[in-house]
Amino acid sequence: MYVGKIAGMELRIHPSLLLVLALFGALGLMVQALMVFALVLGHEAAHLLTGKAYGFKVIGLELFPYGGAAYCDDLFEGRKWEESIMALAGPFFNLVLLFAVQFARWQGLLAGGWAEDFVRYNLYLAAFNLLPVLPLDGGRVVRAVLAESLGFVRVTKVLAWAGKFTGVALALAGLVLAVKGAWSEGPLTLMILGIFFWLAGGKEVATARITFLRQLSRKKEELAAKGMMKSKWITARADTPVVRIVEELTPDRYTLISLADEDFELEKTLTESQVLEGMLREGIYYPVGRL
Repeated sequence: MYVGKIAGMELRIHPSLLLVLALFGALGLMVQALMVFALVLGHEAAHLLTGKAYGFKVIGLELFPYGGAAYCDDLFEGRKWEESIMALAGPFFNLVLLFAVQFARWQGLLAGGWAEDFVRYNLYLAAFNLLPVLPLDGGRVVRAVLAESLGFVRVTKVLAWAGKFTGVALALAGLVLAVKGAWSEGPLTLMILGIFFWLAGGKEVATARITFLRQLSRKKEELAAKGMMKSKWITARADTPVVRIVEELTPDRYTLISLADEDFELEKTLTESQVLEGMLREGIYYPVGRL
């Protein structure tokens, strides 16, 4: 749902967050609902400030029950350090608040149910977001670390499917608790999150190739501007479909592909640009040796 613009950024709220907030309100937990919203907003603000420190221009922001997603003009997905630190900034924000308020409780400076809820919600947001699945922050860190060695598209698919199955587990856990009579914000929130995770995981899979193609376009511009870039080599048989080659490409290195014949003698070398152009022209299953 489009809310408006704040400091030039489009702000959107995902329906799943509205459902969670409405659920808290219906159960007489309006203070907790506002607390969750404020913590989610602060969690995402930590991501944004980190992104801006790296020089990324944020054009939009969407809030979810577990945090949010920033949309930038520049691509940070798959960049080892940038995406990792941006992803960890959100959980770090929640952990700082958690320990600050808990310390104040230990010193007798804060007391009451609201302080306990504040600590608990920050713990949930930090721990939950560190799960190594997409679209959570932990999954983005794992992707950033593994994309260079295993390929951005392949890692995204695995982590997104892990996120979808996490959603199934959350929904089933919520359903079991509800059947046992524990109807409260907990089980219903788990079911809402489960449905959201299934849909969000599918979206990550669907957009992985589009995002990666944008990254490769950026990489060509960076190579032209700097005049050099780290590279890596791949050796493939001539009958290998081009899609298999593309899945091995990484955002931070320019790839050269050596083609081997049946006797494993090298025939020729292609650049990743030639492979991509061939895939777009001939289709994803076209043999790389015929390019």
